[in-house]
Amino acid sequence: MRRLYFIVNPISGSGRGRTRFEQARRLLDARGADYGFAYTQYAGHAIPLAREALAAGETCLVAAGGDGTLREVASVLAGEPGTELGILPFGTGNDFARGMELPEDIDRLVELLLEGRAKPVDAGDADGEFFMNVAGFGFDVDVVRHTETYKKRLNGMLPYLLGILRALMRLSRTRVRVETDDGESFELEVTLFSAANGSRFAGGIRVAPLANAADGLLDVCIVKAVSRLTLLRLLPRYVRGGHLEDKKHFIYFKAKSVRAQCGTAPLELDGELIGQAPATFSVRPGAIRLIMGD
Repeated sequence: MRRLYFIVNPISGSGRGRTRFEQARRLLDARGADYGFAYTQYAGHAIPLAREALAAGETCLVAAGGDGTLREVASVLAGEPGTELGILPFGTGNDFARGMELPEDIDRLVELLLEGRAKPVDAGDADGEFFMNVAGFGFDVDVVRHTETYKKRLNGMLPYLLGILRALMRLSRTRVRVETDDGESFELEVTLFSAANGSRFAGGIRVAPLANAADGLLDVCIVKAVSRLTLLRLLPRYVRGGHLEDKKHFIYFKAKSVRAQCGTAPLELDGELIGQAPATFSVRPGAIRLIMGD
């Protein structure tokens, strides 16, 4: 039974992160587990906490929070030999954990952390900025902005739904030249550009239904420039991952790296606004050893 060190975002999941971690602690104590923990106090705090934990000799860090907390902790562990990453998905969307089919029940999560196997998974890079799940620009950036506003006063998946609807009201498009690692290039106007390591984003949308976080490739999903009405009509198909055959409105392919050349546009990385396009998105194969089931 491995020792665990938890980095906990107490305000994750609409403020329920601390309460849920206390539930996990009771289960850990009942199992006689060896563990330590620290609470984040501000945005980005998980990064120095993770560095301090590694310097103190911890080798298995657990991100207890949402996708943002996961990104921060994983960014420190990436490429560090002999380290492992666990997840307690306590956020609102928990898109990466859901895409990896991790259990949602705390009892099963604790059992997995203590006894599960660690396997190598990929991570992503956007011009030097680390991400675990999905990076991109366009419609998803607007969804993130509006969702964060609603998260301050609403719980569950409602903030995501309202964020999507509000983003639809001011739908924009961006002219992009796409260049892949195998030498292909094309230019078009897009509503959304996503480079995915995981399969879901924005509270469960199956943006990259063919994504495999251990295949050494990113899944690129592009929504071509469409009207508000068309995007609204396409959303149900997009949410459930049924868009792959729609060549009229979507482009989907896998690549080790892809360059999006465009005017300045803010980037969304794992649900947070970090960096700007134009950018090159690339995979970091086997960067993380993630605790998962068999």
